[in-house]
Amino acid sequence: MSNQCGPYVQMGTLAEQMAGRYQMDANLALDSHLSHYMDEVAVNVAADSFDHVGFMNNIRDRLKLTLASTISPRRREFLDAVVIALQERIDRYPLGR
Repeated sequence: MSNQCGPYVQMGTLAEQMAGRYQMDANLALDSHLSHYMDEVAVNVAADSFDHVGFMNNIRDRLKLTLASTISPRRREFLDAVVIALQERIDRYPLGR
């Protein structure tokens, strides 16, 4: 996968879009919104055999860049939660897969 394309690009875009929805809708709960996103990550990881840790690292790295330029506190809250959740999943990922 290159830095310009790959499934992680779409997942990064999805996280950014979901952050926008979270930012605009005060009724959205962080936990359930984050869970929905991480379910999408799980679907992608289960769909094929490729470098899953690299996939999640690429999403996380992109979102860290987005987070650095994000001003809205609610948008930052969601993106930061995604970055943390991705790192936790990476840390739990079985070695050798």
